[in-house]
Amino acid sequence: MRSTAIQLAQVRRLLFLSPGTAKNHIAAIQRKTGARNRVAIAAWAWATGRAEP
Repeated sequence: MRSTAIQLAQVRRLLFLSPGTAKNHIAAIQRKTGARNRVAIAAWAWATGRAEP
C-alpha cells in the first residue's frame, strides 16, 4: 500500500461515503490504534509496515 496526502473529503468521495460515515470510520481507527488524530494514524501505519511514506 502506498500512502498519499489527500483530504478526508476526497477519500469519502472516492469511496462513496457520507461525511458522517467517513468520520465514524476515522474515529474507529483512532480508537483501535490509540491514535489522537489522522497524522498519528499515518505514523502508526508507517511504523507497522501497513503503508509507505
